[in-house]
Amino acid sequence: MGVNLRRFWFPVPGHLGIGVTVYTPEEALRLARELAERYGWQIDATQVVEDVDIRQLDQKHVIPNMGACSVRGIWFPRV
Repeated sequence: MGVNLRRFWFPVPGHLGIGVTVYTPEEALRLARELAERYGWQIDATQVVEDVDIRQLDQKHVIPNMGACSVRGIWFPRV
């Protein structure tokens, strides 16, 4: 993962969540909100997991279906 990149996980009710790798929490929230709005999902920014350990995410659905989490951008869901 890049020098200052961080992974964020936003739980989404009725969906698994949104995974983002970016430089700041503000950038993560912006990308997650844009994606959530596109799909009509609701996110609660207070529930964000900063520096998420991807090994703790759903092994049957998230891990096999996610994009590269070591580069900047949204890695789950793949869009």
